[in-house]
Parts: sequence; structure tokens; C-alpha cells
Amino acid sequence: MTRPVQRTAVVGAYGAGKTTLIRAVGAATGLPSAHGTPMRDPVGSVPKPLEEATEPELVQLVVRRLTERVLAEAAQPGAFLSDGSLLHEWVYATVRLAVGLHPRADIPYEAVRKVEGPYQEVLDHLGREILHRALAGYDAFVHLPVEFPLGDPVPPISEPFRALSDRLLLDTLEQAGVTVHTITGPPDERLAALTALLTA
Repeated sequence: MTRPVQRTAVVGAYGAGKTTLIRAVGAATGLPSAHGTPMRDPVGSVPKPLEEATEPELVQLVVRRLTERVLAEAAQPGAFLSDGSLLHEWVYATVRLAVGLHPRADIPYEAVRKVEGPYQEVLDHLGREILHRALAGYDAFVHLPVEFPLGDPVPPISEPFRALSDRLLLDTLEQAGVTVHTITGPPDERLAALTALLTA
């Protein structure tokens, strides 16, 4: 017997429209949502932009954001939408350490998986624990592919970074045997599709 969809992670790369969709669904259905906090200002250091964080600071920020997201989701006793998922900060940090924030368009996906070093090894082990918790914590994963260009005046990442991180996220879920529901189209079509999934 399949358990009902209650705890739904809406996943996708930076700028894919997760927050916009979740707010629209929440307004239409009354379903609460859980959001992470910005990854910035490592404790014990001078406040700095995320792109200036060192490798150990980046690992620290992943752990902080993970903890904050776990607490935000635990505060929801019933059904909720997660803006992203427990996996998101791990995906960001993994790609960041492998190829930087602005990789060239010709950087192969394999480069994300072949990085070696102590911090990459730490992230690999963190990823296993994070995936375990994500699989236990969500009833469904809904993916928003990259369909719109970044709207930031100065994009914090490049389009190749978005593509690499999206692929790492999907590959990780696929290898874990997770069924991922993909929703595409303009905002109104996405709203209708997600609402239908949640009420099916």
C-alpha cells in the first residue's frame, strides 16, 4: 500500500522557480512550507559573500544550513512543501569544490565526480547521511528543470554550474531508486500540475 503524499520536496537548480511555485501552491491550498536560510557568513569569520568562503567554511555552512532545514521541517507536524531539500546545500558545495562557481560550458559532468581531496571526501560522507535522511523525510520529490534564464543583475553562478548541479541532484536521486515527478511549463501550468499531484 502506497503512503499518501504529504511531505513534498520541490527540487531543482538555483533559479528554477522553486520558491515562486511553493508560494503559489501555499496561497492556493493553505499548505505550509519549509525554507532554508541563506548560506553566508561562516561563524567565527568576518562576514563575507558566499563566493569568498573557503573550503572548510563551505563545509561548515552546509552543516549549518542542513541543521536549520531539519528544524524547519520538523516544526511542520503534517503535510508541507520543502523549498529545495536536504540535498541542496550538499549538491551546491560538491559542484563548487569540483568546478568553481563559473565553470566553462565545455566542463564535462564527470569532473564533478572525480575531484579528490580531504574536503571532497568529507562532503562525500556527508552526502550519504544527507541522502539517507532525505529519503526518510520526504514522501515525494518534484523536480523543476532549468527553463528560465537567471534574473539576477549579476548572476552568482553560471548556466553551466546550474546544469551540472541539476544533473548531480537527479543522478543522486535516480541511483537511490527515487521516483521524481518532473513539472514543466509556465508558472500557471506548474501550479496546476503540482496542485493536482498533491490532491491526487
